[in-house]
Amino acid sequence: MGSAGIKFPTIPVSVTEHPATLPEADISDAIEKEVIASAALPALVDLEPAALTENAIWRDLMALSGTFRTIHSRDLVAKTWRHLSGRANITDLKVTPGTCTILRFGPKACWLQANFTFKTSGACPATCSGSLGLVPHEGAWKIWLITTLLEQPYGFPDVDDLRPGPVQVYHPDRLDCVVVGAGVAGLGMAGRLKAIGLSYAVIDEHASVGDVWAKARYDSVKLHTSRDFNQMPGTPRTFGPEDPYYLNGQDIATGFQKYVKTFGINVMNSTKVVSASFDTATKTWTVLAERDGSTLTFHARHLVLATGSMGTNPITPEYADRQKFQGDTIHALDWKNASPWKGKKGIVIGSANTAHDIVADMVKADFESVTLVQRSKTWVMPGSTFSTLTDPVFNPETPTEISDRILMGYPVPVQRLIAMEGIRVCADTHPNPVFFDKLEARGFKTERYGDLWGLIYDREGGHFFDVGSGKLIADGEVKVKSDALPVAYNETGLDFADGSKIHADVIVYATGYKSDLKDCARRIVGEEVAANLEGFWQCDGEGEPRGAWRDIGREYSGSCSKTANTDEFA
Repeated sequence: MGSAGIKFPTIPVSVTEHPATLPEADISDAIEKEVIASAALPALVDLEPAALTENAIWRDLMALSGTFRTIHSRDLVAKTWRHLSGRANITDLKVTPGTCTILRFGPKACWLQANFTFKTSGACPATCSGSLGLVPHEGAWKIWLITTLLEQPYGFPDVDDLRPGPVQVYHPDRLDCVVVGAGVAGLGMAGRLKAIGLSYAVIDEHASVGDVWAKARYDSVKLHTSRDFNQMPGTPRTFGPEDPYYLNGQDIATGFQKYVKTFGINVMNSTKVVSASFDTATKTWTVLAERDGSTLTFHARHLVLATGSMGTNPITPEYADRQKFQGDTIHALDWKNASPWKGKKGIVIGSANTAHDIVADMVKADFESVTLVQRSKTWVMPGSTFSTLTDPVFNPETPTEISDRILMGYPVPVQRLIAMEGIRVCADTHPNPVFFDKLEARGFKTERYGDLWGLIYDREGGHFFDVGSGKLIADGEVKVKSDALPVAYNETGLDFADGSKIHADVIVYATGYKSDLKDCARRIVGEEVAANLEGFWQCDGEGEPRGAWRDIGREYSGSCSKTANTDEFA
């Protein structure tokens, strides 16, 4: 049940180019929803094109394909479903009572959605879940959307059942998995591994858990998404009601430390992975690391890189006459706080989240003047928009694993379209139009109806989630220069293409990073192996994220079988 036929690396395709569409339908709230869903579900036993809409789309999360797949169009969905479902031997299809609902997004998009459960008894016997999206068409209800999710392989522990417990340190020669990096991805991965009883070690070069947020970033850094949107696996929750809605760097670090202590996560700090090599005969990784001048050796069946993709290769624009400038220039990567220039003049080049964090820090430090240089129109999401769209799903009452299923179950191109509809409605809802008008009156060029998924998957950024600094612009505390680009330095600041000058004691470049996780992989596994790995981020031709959360092309079968000496996924 693997992806052995996939050739890596795949060609990146913009998620904005995927042909997925939302169905347009007029559905009454008075319909017998569960009756309709129950009548439609048996079509999955031997799915025929006639049961599907022309724009049908199916996302499988490990249930039938053994990986993450998105299949689009009526004939291809039907053909692929019959092949994979027949191999998995699907049985016991049942609509989940109480889950049938009519979903409406924007003025026209509408469908009846119902959750269901089923079992497989093929190569990977398991319980699974899914959802159907149904629309009326030519007098019958047809399937527009299918999602399927692997829930519980028979004979294995529950990956969502992570409970408090002590640290268990394993012998480095007999590990199931080495995880490189103790950020949110690495710690979450370790939590999952511990939940299903696999042996592992998390290796992190920072001195303490959480330093990646508390010390390695600028002091005023904070998340621009909500506390509950950023919960980690396990019960109890990592972040509680005592934590702020927008977590800052220290909040996150404290949460990471609590997570490690609560769940007994095995982390080796102050340890740097130097190299990793794979033995094709023994199917084992040998990982070499350095700690306190000594070399440590680990042997593991699996290697997970949770090192992040940003923040290591800064992009800094070049302007003429740098030697003339008498002040300081710094990239956001090296920015800590504004206190060395308290009361002076600052320029920040860039207009996405980091730039706004830094100008707010400058205002707090009583800078004489703060100017944000905006080089292109920026999509702005007010904090109220994010709350409106995500709080109903990610909140203190809904278990995180359920919230994740609700969001991530949809195909990524469908997630994008749903988000765009919600963003458009919120952008036109008071007081947001007034807020946008105030920003534009100050010179900040706003994109009101943004493509969030397009920005995230194609650019990994470029947006501005406003969590307070927008008001500094609207009120005139931060000036905006957006009508001309910098062309050269002068003794006291920058010259612009329109002939204007802006004075500064410090110029900060919040201009992004060259993002390529393969660079990190190359340093660890070598050029030969890295060349054949999947690229990181953007989407593949199916609309699935590349290089994240799944096989990236090195000795992974995708099967679900027990090895000779341990109960684990092969």
